[in-house]
Amino acid sequence: MDRESYKWFYDHIQSRYYDLLMRWCFLPLGGETRCREELIAQVNLSPEEKILDMCCGTGGATFAIARKARKGCEIIGMDLSCGQIKVAKRKCRLSNIRFMEGDVTCTGFGDRYFDKVFIAYALHEMPRDVRFKTLTEARRILKEKGKLIILEIDNPKNILVRLFTALWLFYWLPFNFETPTRRDMLKYGLINEVRDAGFQNVRKISRYKGVFQIVEGEKSINRAIECL
Repeated sequence: MDRESYKWFYDHIQSRYYDLLMRWCFLPLGGETRCREELIAQVNLSPEEKILDMCCGTGGATFAIARKARKGCEIIGMDLSCGQIKVAKRKCRLSNIRFMEGDVTCTGFGDRYFDKVFIAYALHEMPRDVRFKTLTEARRILKEKGKLIILEIDNPKNILVRLFTALWLFYWLPFNFETPTRRDMLKYGLINEVRDAGFQNVRKISRYKGVFQIVEGEKSINRAIECL
């Protein structure tokens, strides 16, 4: 799906039922709120950090981050879809969260602005070159020693879990536009893409029997890939 069609789909169609779809996706794992909070439970958030949630959608992950955030944290959610952002703003009741429409491959923020950047369940929808641009942009706007935290789907090793996941998450639909990009991401390995983008101390944690993965990377002062 080309960029214009993708944006139109999320602006006018997906934004209307996205929250319902997320509730369905997380239902077997104990519910959306519980699952999102468990996936970010190990992330340490210090007081007064600046945090960007890339591809924030309707704000599900952004709100989970805010519930865990320490006093004084500034949290920004950014998404390409104005429809998704409208829904997120309508749901927002927290003064330390700001939602904005924007392109995560070129955010407009200055170098070394954020302490942490989150990307939740979005990279698998992007072609590899767009994933790379997104990751290098995340690195550019992170401070030295800043952390990238990615929450993504994974490919379970257990064949029964893999089959159930494919059925539950609609992988079988012939018109699922995510299928080619998802397969490419899983084949190449998200942890490898994060390293390719210049991050150091990269690690992967599998959760929920391999259904989800958490990939973390650090912007090291010893690596100088600032802007490609």
